Amino acid sequence: MLLAATFAISALLLSATPAAPAAPPAAAPAQPAAKPANEIRLPLTVAPEPPAPDAVLAPLAFLEGHWMTVLPNGMVSEESWLPVRGKSMLGSFRQTRHDGVPAFFEFTQVVATDKGVVLRQIHVHSRFDTDDRRKEPMFLKLAKVDGDSATFVPVGDGEFGEGTSSHAGDLASVTYARVKSDDGERLALRIESKPVKDPKNPDAEPKPQVIEISMKRAS
Repeated sequence: MLLAATFAISALLLSATPAAPAAPPAAAPAQPAAKPANEIRLPLTVAPEPPAPDAVLAPLAFLEGHWMTVLPNGMVSEESWLPVRGKSMLGSFRQTRHDGVPAFFEFTQVVATDKGVVLRQIHVHSRFDTDDRRKEPMFLKLAKVDGDSATFVPVGDGEFGEGTSSHAGDLASVTYARVKSDDGERLALRIESKPVKDPKNPDAEPKPQVIEISMKRAS
């Protein structure tokens, strides 16, 4: 009896269950968006590797970085060199007065040529005007490399082509050297002139004039 009643109740419940709603019609496949008439599609390409440093310039990699010193009078001297890229390096020098006003700038390129490594440098004042004594770029050549030290000397007239000149005045050599010190790495710059007379003692034997600058690595 209970079993029959159970079947009856089940049948009643089944008959009272509403029918499942019909499935919605299938959506139409999406159509691709129309391309603008002026659209240009470039082929996918892999970016080429930058030029590797030229082996001739590899010994000069020690110059790379930002170097700075503060002089006793508050003047700030700083020099920055980009890494060797292909056949060139690029350097810049800035001297700033204690009041923040720029004193002068220098921009230097070092380039590997088929005749050797050359250095060209321009010097400008704070307003980017050239010095009357240095309107033409100074033109030097790499004379010696010894570890983390490199010496440049003026080129000879016509040495790098007809009409080339050093425009270096009394300059005899410029030496860059990376040295270790108690406060870290430093870039030492030694600028030496040809023997010149001392205006305060004109009868004395001419002697080279030397300027030395030591800058601490800032980055």
